[in-house]
Amino acid sequence: MVQIAVVSFCTFALAFAASLFACSLVMRINVVDAPDGERKTQTQPIPRLGGVAILIGGVLGVAATFVIGIFVYSPEPVRDLQALPNQITRIASDFAPAFWFAAAAFIIGLWDDIWTANTKLKLILFAVAGLFAASAGLVPDGLNSPWGDLTQPTFLIGGTALWLLVVTNAANFMDGSNGLAIGCLAIMLAGLAAIAGATGAIAITFWWFPLIGAIAGFMVQNLRGHLYAGDAGSLGLGALFSGLAIAAGLDVWTTATLALPFLIDVLLTLVWRTKHGRNLLEAHLDHAYQRIIASGWSHLETAVLYWGFTATAAVLAYIGAQAGGAAPFLIFWTLALAGSFIWVLHRRAAKRDNLSD
Repeated sequence: MVQIAVVSFCTFALAFAASLFACSLVMRINVVDAPDGERKTQTQPIPRLGGVAILIGGVLGVAATFVIGIFVYSPEPVRDLQALPNQITRIASDFAPAFWFAAAAFIIGLWDDIWTANTKLKLILFAVAGLFAASAGLVPDGLNSPWGDLTQPTFLIGGTALWLLVVTNAANFMDGSNGLAIGCLAIMLAGLAAIAGATGAIAITFWWFPLIGAIAGFMVQNLRGHLYAGDAGSLGLGALFSGLAIAAGLDVWTTATLALPFLIDVLLTLVWRTKHGRNLLEAHLDHAYQRIIASGWSHLETAVLYWGFTATAAVLAYIGAQAGGAAPFLIFWTLALAGSFIWVLHRRAAKRDNLSD
């Protein structure tokens, strides 16, 4: 057990250091998020290729993880080191649709970061990528409910594509406050790893630790307001979570519970904007977290609030997964109703305080 903890810490630290170093490099590239006096309220242009730094740190950390694992656990490290490329290929093939979808999201996000992509075209590309991933086998066994399970293939493919589209873009919509979205995604990924490992759906491997380490390295700069994740970071990590959540083989309600803080804020905001005749594809300041900041909260205080919501959802998702049966379904809908009630109360309070139309 001690050996596992030491290896895990080493892989986390390596990815953290690699990500932190990569952050210093991408901050020198002239791809910035400039203030516009409206939605972008920072006082100066901020570099926004943090997603690239997370990718670099994560990839280097995962590669180091395999090498360290071989020298620590293998009786013939030289032989296994030579076979490492084949081993990585085999492991990656088990999660290929999820990884391909995450790669597509990262590339689309990077395109938007550098050249500013058309919003409608981005949505079309995401829809196509989601349908492709679902058609390639990235689907759950079924949608469970107390009244029976839905296992119709067409329904599962369409539902999975919608899940990938919504969660990935929700991560991007929530990335408007330093540390909030990426920190929540780190908690969601850690929760997914813990639940999957505890239930035996997929084994927890050391590559979870470098992934979280890479995110932590980025957060050092992001929380200080020196570097943004950009669309590549938020879309890439959102797609990675949404894809792995399906590939993990967990109950659908368990994985949906992990994403509830994002889903509630994003979906209810879309409903509110539709009700008020707002353009859904237009950038805005109507999310609950944006209204909280407008009321005087700092970015860090707002991020910590959402981290708390996400950690609570992760703990309850874990409890539901361990209990089994109808527990995941009941926990999801109980939290969804409670969260929606809180969101509505906040919206009404914001209206009274003239923070919202």
